[in-house]
Amino acid sequence: MELQQLRPTLMEIARTTPHGAVRRARITSTVTKALKDMWHDATHHDQDNRAAGMALVAVGSLGRGDMGAMSDLDLLLVYDGNVADPAAVEEIANRLWYPIWDAGIDLDHSVRSLNQCRKVASHDITAAVGMLSMTHLCGDKEVASRASAAVLADWRSAARTRLTALRASAKVRQERFGEVAYLVEPDIKEARGGLRDALLLDALAASWLTDRSHGALDDAIAELLDVRDAIHVVTGRHANTLLAADRDEVAQVLQLNDGDQVTAHIAAAGRRVSFELDVTFRRAMGVLSGGQGISRTLVIRGRRSAPRLRYVAPDVVELAGELALAPPDGGVHDPLVALRIAAASAKSGLPISGSAVPVLSATADPPTPWSPEARGLFETLLSSGSALIDVWEVLDVAGLPSRWLRGWEGVRNRPQRAPVHRHTVDRHLIEVVSRTRLWKSKVDSPVTLMLAALLHDIGKQQGIDDHSVGGAELVPQILEPLGYGANVIADVRILVEQHLILSQLATTQDPQDPEVIAKVTQAVQGRRDILEMLRALTEADASSLGSAAWTRWRERLVDELFHGALRTLSDRPTGS
Repeated sequence: MELQQLRPTLMEIARTTPHGAVRRARITSTVTKALKDMWHDATHHDQDNRAAGMALVAVGSLGRGDMGAMSDLDLLLVYDGNVADPAAVEEIANRLWYPIWDAGIDLDHSVRSLNQCRKVASHDITAAVGMLSMTHLCGDKEVASRASAAVLADWRSAARTRLTALRASAKVRQERFGEVAYLVEPDIKEARGGLRDALLLDALAASWLTDRSHGALDDAIAELLDVRDAIHVVTGRHANTLLAADRDEVAQVLQLNDGDQVTAHIAAAGRRVSFELDVTFRRAMGVLSGGQGISRTLVIRGRRSAPRLRYVAPDVVELAGELALAPPDGGVHDPLVALRIAAASAKSGLPISGSAVPVLSATADPPTPWSPEARGLFETLLSSGSALIDVWEVLDVAGLPSRWLRGWEGVRNRPQRAPVHRHTVDRHLIEVVSRTRLWKSKVDSPVTLMLAALLHDIGKQQGIDDHSVGGAELVPQILEPLGYGANVIADVRILVEQHLILSQLATTQDPQDPEVIAKVTQAVQGRRDILEMLRALTEADASSLGSAAWTRWRERLVDELFHGALRTLSDRPTGS
């Protein structure tokens, strides 16, 4: 094949091969064959084979076998300095790289001796992770094998320092690119939960400190790769960011209903990768620190013994800095065990062990209506502030929120319409709940406020036009199974239906106008307690969107309207 035809050929494969794994295998095979032809031409120039002691190896997506149609080529020409002729190395490198450039193909290339491979990998964490996937393409297999084995051995021997560097690099990327699951326009490679984090999972497994999960994790990674492939087809370029303008076309390529479904798939996959990365990092750190969570046994005076467990709640134990589930009496866990471990994690700050997740997924739900104990645990979780967010993510991976809350599946991983939003609908709801903790001692019913925060955007579901009104109608069917009484349900309905009124009226009309104030007092049905909760919900909602949404100007106008309505209610005779 002429190199000029490589990209068009790959794009045709991407358009006509629906199954992702088969598509990527065909692309990898096609590129590999083209490179082998190039190698033959470069090394047999003028009938003279001068490639002794050299090998062409693939790293990056080609090395892993998951290349997309527009992925760049990551190639390494590695040589044995004791065998290869330096002049021949330079000559063959030029004969390889220049045709690729002339064909307009993006190329990331290096020429390194065996010693240089080890040196670069020891100083550059990104390069080291990339070289863990070195795959021989052409030339001396022994040289390629020696390079790969040396880099891998160094990686394992320096696992302690490399683990710290990996965690730091992941944190820097998250701060720069955000989280795949919640961005309006996610970079599915660099953002947290993306393909770069999937590589970190493989790197952790390669260190022999820990293994990584498969099954659902592999499915999530394949989902992200499928989206990346579709982005390549739609844009015709090497791109990893799903722009809002491309969502519907990407959905067509993926044979999904619409752009919202694409976003939901990305969010679910990103959440799974993020969860698995956290769990795998903790396991690896446990090994390095000598944590007992690895062997699950202790050696006391030469005898193996069960690890010492500290019970923090019925069936919930602390083990190696995590919360795990103890074997249940009778072989079956209490239906409240998920709520217990979630509440314990939120209160203690200890993460839930990854081993607990499949068990939690299989446990029975609390009987309906929920008992006071179940509601108390749920409220403990909701009132935990920022700790709620990480715990809820684990519960989501276990699939529990959609089982506990009717209608939650309709907003789970659902993208927002307004560009001011930073998160999917479900994550936004949890962010807002976490912010209501600041108002816990300032309102008459913190539980009502938390529940209203949890459900204020529950109406942002397919088929509902006005999410405030529609959401209010969903409140009874969500809260009645949880055992909440009619008064709480009625108050939450008011707050959900009116959660935008303070902000909207304050910023679009005169907050001192008696008629505007009257609209607010009527919306809260003349009740001071509802008005105070509405003010709290307004701030929690807007501030969760960032400083651009909750400005001093907006806060001043909202407070002006709030205090005007408060004075009106205070001036009313009792019982009026």
